[in-house]
Amino acid sequence: MHGDQDHTPLSLWSPLAARAFRFVWIAAALSLAVVWMNDVGAAWAMKSLTSADPLMVALIQVATSVPVVFLVVPAGTLGDLLNRRHFLSWGVLVMLVSSIVLALGSAQGWLNPQLLLAVTLIGGAGKAILLPGFAAAGAELVGRDAMHAAVGLHSMANNVARIVGPALAGAIIAVLSVSHLFVATAATLCVALAALAAAPGKSFRNPDVSGDGYMAALTQGIRYCRQDPTFRGVFRRTVVFFFCAIAVHSLLPLLARDSRWLGFGWAAYGAGAIAGATLFGRTLRQRSPDNICTLGIALHALALLALGTQAGNVLRTATLGVAGFAWYHVVAAAQLSIQRAVPDALRSRGMAVFTMFMTAAFVAGAVTCGALARYFGIDWTFWSLAAISLVVLVLTRESSMRGKAENSFH
Repeated sequence: MHGDQDHTPLSLWSPLAARAFRFVWIAAALSLAVVWMNDVGAAWAMKSLTSADPLMVALIQVATSVPVVFLVVPAGTLGDLLNRRHFLSWGVLVMLVSSIVLALGSAQGWLNPQLLLAVTLIGGAGKAILLPGFAAAGAELVGRDAMHAAVGLHSMANNVARIVGPALAGAIIAVLSVSHLFVATAATLCVALAALAAAPGKSFRNPDVSGDGYMAALTQGIRYCRQDPTFRGVFRRTVVFFFCAIAVHSLLPLLARDSRWLGFGWAAYGAGAIAGATLFGRTLRQRSPDNICTLGIALHALALLALGTQAGNVLRTATLGVAGFAWYHVVAAAQLSIQRAVPDALRSRGMAVFTMFMTAAFVAGAVTCGALARYFGIDWTFWSLAAISLVVLVLTRESSMRGKAENSFH
């Protein structure tokens, strides 16, 4: 499917000219903003409920990620078999239920750590549907000739959400309350549903999927990803990076002295990622995804080292901008390599498998960094994870993420 245009120029912004892509991109940006807003709100609520226990705060990342690990590949398979609009709408509705329960629980005072984790798990199930679904739909709506731009815009949507979501979350918590934050996320999800409904119906025809049914499609997707050299290369290069990088997400609420600086920190992280998005096309003309990934991992490790040594909020916020810049380059290089390699009919399943191993690394890393921070301190945790990231980067320097085709920005 190619959206509304017969020919899409190879530029970062060109997919937005297609009406179907534009509405799906808006729905993705709003939904992803809610993911970040809910994560920040839940982490801040857990900090208040547990007297800032590092392990309990880090478990918020576990709760939002575990459903993705177990559900994202089955969800990605359904995303290839079902009407994408309906399937994505169900994901938004699951997240909407989670936001409503959190709003009521925090407003009425019956929210406790166990319920907070349970409802966050429910929201994570919606997240499992949305992450591969939006990525696959966006790339499909513009066609392969503009795939790099669609991937870039999807990553930018995530990082715009990373700026707006946490910054709004911090401001709403500081000025109003956590319950007001969750009311705002519920309202945002209603707008996302409206954007999905407004997208042209002809753009949501089911892709051509071979196989004898759901289990055959599921097996086919897993087998392809296991055998494809691009997937193996991306896994080797990035799985430990994701394990270490989640420390920023898990421990940032403990680094911030108040909700205002929490919002500033997340905004700086997202701003760095958007700066990375604007420069990614130029970088891709000069370097391969392998080289971009290597430089991004090294830069992120240096940012982790700095986060373990800086005490001031201003310097820490600037460092988070560098971390966001590096994060974008690693994730975009990995996703672009996979999108280039995967066949059209396997697109949602391919992105689902990538999301699964990335999120599994998040879960393991969040638990690990939370435990390390509880027993050894936050600074020591950042230093250790930076060292691990750099050592593994050296050990995997020969692994390749080269896809089956090489495109470039124009």
